Amino acid sequence: MEPLTLEKLLELLKSDDPLVRRDAWLKAGPLGGDALPSLADLAAKADLEISRAANRAMWQIVRYAGAPGRETERQGVVEALGELVVDTRLPVQLRRDVVWMLSEIIADEEIDESIASSLLKDPELQEDVRMALQRVAGPKAVALLKAALNQAEGDFKAALACSLRKCHVAIDDPPCPKLVPQKQTRVKPVGR
Repeated sequence: MEPLTLEKLLELLKSDDPLVRRDAWLKAGPLGGDALPSLADLAAKADLEISRAANRAMWQIVRYAGAPGRETERQGVVEALGELVVDTRLPVQLRRDVVWMLSEIIADEEIDESIASSLLKDPELQEDVRMALQRVAGPKAVALLKAALNQAEGDFKAALACSLRKCHVAIDDPPCPKLVPQKQTRVKPVGR
């Protein structure tokens, strides 16, 4: 059997037969980062089922590249995803998926600080980026969360503080929302 090419994958993903689409996206992993822009384009423009199949093919590539011993493939996939996450022509949900794909395989030192900082200010992506940085939890990711905390307000500031606490950074203010009473009580706090 001949190896799957990007052209053949795209053709199979556009099939009306869901089993053909499934068999195609399951084999997408070895195609690598070069296939991601075409798959993202298909995911952005096709009807729902074809779009889902293209998205699943992207995930297969990410998971294939993230396996032990595939450092070269992983780096190529990280670079391709880094370009996709800033492509504002893509639907917001697809960009959110790309953030999560990156969170699975990016190393802390590979995080682009300017991109991450701008995405932390984007109201449509900031929660996903916050959680992705919390998942990475390396020095660069923590520094980006701290910088965002200093500029954030309201609920997002509280969420950033929670992420930093998860990364073992002591944050006093704002307090954890889970520990702030939501209704009046006569129970006195312990230690006061």
